[in-house]
Amino acid sequence: MARIGVVAANMSGLTFPELQDLAKSAEAAEFEAIFSPEFMNDSLINCQVMAQATSRIKVGTWIANIYLRHPALCAQTAIAIDDTSDGRLILGLGVSHRPIVEGLYQEKMDKPRTFMRQYIGAIRDMAAGKELPGMAMQPRAATHHVPIYIAALALSTATLSGELADGVMLYLCPKSRLPTAVAAVEKGAAKAGRPLADIDITTGIPSCIHDDMDAAMQAARTNLGFYGGLPFYNKLFHDSGFEAEAAQLADGQGQGATDNMADELSVIGPPARCREQLAAFREAGVQLPILNPVPVGDQTYAQAVRKAIETFAQ
Repeated sequence: MARIGVVAANMSGLTFPELQDLAKSAEAAEFEAIFSPEFMNDSLINCQVMAQATSRIKVGTWIANIYLRHPALCAQTAIAIDDTSDGRLILGLGVSHRPIVEGLYQEKMDKPRTFMRQYIGAIRDMAAGKELPGMAMQPRAATHHVPIYIAALALSTATLSGELADGVMLYLCPKSRLPTAVAAVEKGAAKAGRPLADIDITTGIPSCIHDDMDAAMQAARTNLGFYGGLPFYNKLFHDSGFEAEAAQLADGQGQGATDNMADELSVIGPPARCREQLAAFREAGVQLPILNPVPVGDQTYAQAVRKAIETFAQ
């Protein structure tokens, strides 16, 4: 059975009961995992909410912002969800974006990869029942292994994932760049004396699924326009061969994404076309594709998620 995951974001207007209902639908459709993003919401709480409504599907953070939680709090929350979900949690961690971390949350983003290394070490220690410096008591150890995935846009972060993590979470990685990203993960794995097979290669893929091809393509370009205004993603687009598009998107006005760029980064159009595009991502090296639904036309966000689940039901 082909591995597949889907994103459901309650920050996009979903109620918690709707989030649970979508998790049930994804489980019934034999999806391997359902993921919660994090922006002005709590992705770990969402994982607990989805886990309570299901029994088999994995629940994951996509991603939990390491600048918002002390690693002790993150670890203890993850350990609780791990226990109550019978080992179904995937802990995806990331650094988010400088404008969000420093502007909105007023936290200093300094040497993010070094901080990520320290953060993961602290979580792994606590999950093993080890005290952190200054703690007054021994923490409860995880009942199961809590897999840690690292969100990676830069190749150096993909290398860090290969060295430290159970998986890598790529996003908006063009099919043409995927072999390079996988090679970066393998470089990190080799540094740690691990085989590449030990690291789960995932990537988030915007899904704009609709029979109206023009409307679907417009939704895909608009979606990329938002990301192109964020410095980390803009650099990713530039480094992925979309220099002209990145230059136009850098002003934050959302204009500049092309059809070719959208097709390289997304699955777009009628269901059959989207299934063909997803197969190309798998052939390029993705082990667990994670669909990130984007509403097309008059679709609500919930309808876009359901359309993705229906299109790729096993």
